[in-house]
Amino acid sequence: MGSALSTFTDFVASTGPSYLTSADQLVNEAVKNSYIMRRFLKGADKSFVIQGGSSIKDALILDEDSTFTQYQPNDTFTWRNPQVMSTATANWRFSVDHMSYTDQEIELNVGTGMTTEALRGIYKRLKREKEQRMWTSMINGWEDLLWRLPKNSEMESDSGLYPYSIPAFINENSNGLYAFTGDTFTTVEGISPTSKTRWKPQQTAIDSAVTNNLELVGGDNYGTTLTAIGINPVIAAFDEMFYKVRFETPPTKQEYFEDPKLYGQFIACSRKAINVYQRGLRVAQDRFSGSGSPSDPSYLNPMYGGIELMYVASLDTAGLYGSGTSFLSETAATTAGPRYYWINGQYLTPVFHTSRYMAKKDPMVHPNQPFTTVVPVDCWWNLFARSRQRHGIVYPGASISSY
Repeated sequence: MGSALSTFTDFVASTGPSYLTSADQLVNEAVKNSYIMRRFLKGADKSFVIQGGSSIKDALILDEDSTFTQYQPNDTFTWRNPQVMSTATANWRFSVDHMSYTDQEIELNVGTGMTTEALRGIYKRLKREKEQRMWTSMINGWEDLLWRLPKNSEMESDSGLYPYSIPAFINENSNGLYAFTGDTFTTVEGISPTSKTRWKPQQTAIDSAVTNNLELVGGDNYGTTLTAIGINPVIAAFDEMFYKVRFETPPTKQEYFEDPKLYGQFIACSRKAINVYQRGLRVAQDRFSGSGSPSDPSYLNPMYGGIELMYVASLDTAGLYGSGTSFLSETAATTAGPRYYWINGQYLTPVFHTSRYMAKKDPMVHPNQPFTTVVPVDCWWNLFARSRQRHGIVYPGASISSY
């Protein structure tokens, strides 16, 4: 029976992660409700997402230093050569996952006298089960890291272990810098937003003067309050943010400016936050329009200005809000209330190393575990921002008591 094990090992080593689906495919209950990684990769510039080098770098213009002037004929000039380039740098971070199998589970799944086709079917099923668990583990691991509490020593430091998380770039803190006690950011990707004022996210607070009265745009007295105030505070904050993160190209010399594309933009938020927004949409119209029917009260895939709101399951519990060493979820934080992350995927994207993008190593057996075979998968990557001012966060200006 030893030949079955060696044949299966050869099969694992020689075939990639692609396989034919079949009626016996597993129902994966380890899956999250949503994945933000797919939004980053959708339509992304592959030449930037997959790259080599000893680190990830991008050149930015964060200072204008204008040389424009008016003159009269025969004037003399003082010529200058402004140096306006800044370099954003991120180090590679290294993730590993693995699948493993024992001699017993392979040998006992294979009977004697089986045809080659029958053996291949068993091998495909076993390999798929192993890979499905491994890829679920790795992708869920990525998703958790994308919303990890930012700490300077973990993300900004050359010796850090973790990739940047989204809140490291987009947050409600002063200058967009997390101040975890004893582990405070002063730079992000090596650039100080204190001195380079364009290197920080846009921020808009939900008006604290009306949020408590509105009871999160869904309380019993919402209609009366709306009539009295004439404004929905969440939508009013969206009105502000929309124009803060909107950058248009000039009418000429457009090749020297960034071309904004709507496909890369989305608004990430928790389940409670997206429900807050949907309730606001319901009360602001005279009939339901969910799923195209006037009797359907749902607002699937709600949008603002053509930008889709995306439910991110990780934000339901992520402890990101607070100060010192006390950071809690948006419902438990001292300043409780919904947060909306306005993200532009053109300028914030995961970057993977060309030679270590899901690199599957050969099956190996450790001397201390001679009956177990392990197949590691190596991935070098980081989350990289090419701009911070093109992203923003809408957050509660004061704690919302009913949240």
